[in-house]
Amino acid sequence: MKVETFIATIKHNNGTVNLKVVSLNGKQGAIQQITTVEDCPECAITEIVKIDNDTN
Repeated sequence: MKVETFIATIKHNNGTVNLKVVSLNGKQGAIQQITTVEDCPECAITEIVKIDNDTN
């Protein structure tokens, strides 16, 4: 398993919020985590970007 980090932008009724999500199941796993925790539909996620965790 590989740990991946994503930044997601979510649109709420009161504006937008950026979340940092750590997932073992890739982008789809991050989306599932967000929709479960925020209790929002998948269409509320306007953007999700993978962050490289390279430490050279």
